[in-house]
Amino acid sequence: MSILKPNKIKFGEIFTEIGDYLNTVYSQRGDIFSSSSPFGQILTVMQAFFQMIFLYLEDSLVEMNITTATKTKSIYGFARITGHNPTRSISAQGTIKLKWKPSVVDVNMSYATLLDKSKLICENNNLPYFVQLGSATGNIKINKSEYNFIPIKIIQGETESQTKIGTGKPLQSYNFQSNKPIDNDNVIVMVNGEPFEIVDSLYDMTKGDKLCMVKTGLAGGIDLYFGNEDFGYIPPSGSNITIEYVKTDGFAGNVFGKTSSINFKWVDSVYTNTGEEVDFNEYMNVSLDKPIILGADGEDPQLTKLIAPKMSRSFVLANPENYVSMLSRFNYSYVDAYTTYEDDYIDDDNVVYLFLIPDIARRLTSNTDYFTTNLENFYLDQNEKEGIYKYINQSGQQMISSELEIVDPVLTKYVMNIFLRIYDTANVTNLNNEILNKVTEYLLKVRRRDKVPKSDLIAMIEAVDGVDSVNVTFISEVNEKSIKNGYYIKRNTSFDAIRGLQTITETRVEVPSGTDPNLGLDDFGDVKIGLNELPVFRGGWYDRFDNYYEDGVSFTQYSSVNIVIKEVIKDTIAVQQMNQNKKLVK
Repeated sequence: MSILKPNKIKFGEIFTEIGDYLNTVYSQRGDIFSSSSPFGQILTVMQAFFQMIFLYLEDSLVEMNITTATKTKSIYGFARITGHNPTRSISAQGTIKLKWKPSVVDVNMSYATLLDKSKLICENNNLPYFVQLGSATGNIKINKSEYNFIPIKIIQGETESQTKIGTGKPLQSYNFQSNKPIDNDNVIVMVNGEPFEIVDSLYDMTKGDKLCMVKTGLAGGIDLYFGNEDFGYIPPSGSNITIEYVKTDGFAGNVFGKTSSINFKWVDSVYTNTGEEVDFNEYMNVSLDKPIILGADGEDPQLTKLIAPKMSRSFVLANPENYVSMLSRFNYSYVDAYTTYEDDYIDDDNVVYLFLIPDIARRLTSNTDYFTTNLENFYLDQNEKEGIYKYINQSGQQMISSELEIVDPVLTKYVMNIFLRIYDTANVTNLNNEILNKVTEYLLKVRRRDKVPKSDLIAMIEAVDGVDSVNVTFISEVNEKSIKNGYYIKRNTSFDAIRGLQTITETRVEVPSGTDPNLGLDDFGDVKIGLNELPVFRGGWYDRFDNYYEDGVSFTQYSSVNIVIKEVIKDTIAVQQMNQNKKLVK
């Protein structure tokens, strides 16, 4: 339109241009033609419509590429096209122990029947769980004369089912939605009451096999697919297709802590041999046998963008990257997998080593932080390791010729010193707390496995209001001990390629007085991270000068993080101008 200037493309400016044009053509004043006049109201509504149209167009263009998409549904949809099935939330699992209370002796019954999928509530997190009995009859009888603990497997979540009607056509597909995340693994499909096994691909089906595929839904929820004339089985027209799944709370369903402090309450009743319905809470003690673990939230969309192009199309754990993709679904802080093909030792060439670091932030209690939490929280316990081995084995994707070994991180301790030049207008207490919060957040979220660079922390702290300049230094416990003792032990690994032998030798390396071997730090003073090493900023040790660093954080004595104000400068107009220049340079 000739009345609009091409350089004015903002909606507000376009609206003004149209208003000026109408005022000129019809010789109307602004107080007669305005946004409150009939034509002005029409223009306002049209402006809103066009804003919505352009917003939709922009959103469509952004969501058409997996690298620019921001919506989870879009990212998952593109991943499905590449062959990657994004992992949905995973229910936590564990084992409880049942034991009759002494008062049951006076009850007129010989046994009680516990039904499969009976519900109970964990009073520690107020989340629902259900028992998974795995028996052919779907229930078990617990004799009153049984005095030992009875182990029962439980799964976090609630079961739900939906039914569709078969069309009789090849490659039938159905989408099922739920008001909560659907568990990735606990899905049962039945056609006219007959169970169908779930497989990964259409090519896993042979003609007539009663199999199906369950994938993360392109539009949310889950998608169900059946076969055609050549692969699998076609449900006939009018058949009842029922799918049962678990609505889960993901990671929140994990229960950490002492087993003695975990309490459960039965929701569903049990039945006696006389058919009487009784409250199980009155007659049965429930305690935790094995921790409730391996619960995970749905796959992070940013992770999906990274691993979708590396998806194994054969659905086989063929290389370390496939293991990283699979185990990243468990919300670990860091996941790595590697082999040792490069060395001359051949006995472990078929071993895939898994290096896993728990998400420390989710293991913190209300009265602990990164600097005070138990160091055991930086490791996987034996139950978690066994759960991972079992999960990978049950997936059926591990290559027969390969073996797995989960390696524990080697904790190395460091101390962080922060030196500040601040303005005299800064509140020192608030400044220290804000810096400590930023440092804590960084250490909990950092994913780097090569170094911990000072530059990251300097840039982050320098942005805090009241800070003019900052410097950070790291002190290594291993380095300080070597200087204090005058030596350190170096481990050397050698391989005999002919005999296939691996030899580990320890050599004592002397540290002459006045020298610094700089162990654990590089030439920049950054923390170097070795294979299977996890640097932690924790105290509990002495440096070369016999200064003791307390575990935790203290503003009055040496500790894991020490904030030192080296200089206080006046916050003048000249300083503010210099500060503005600094921001412009950035």
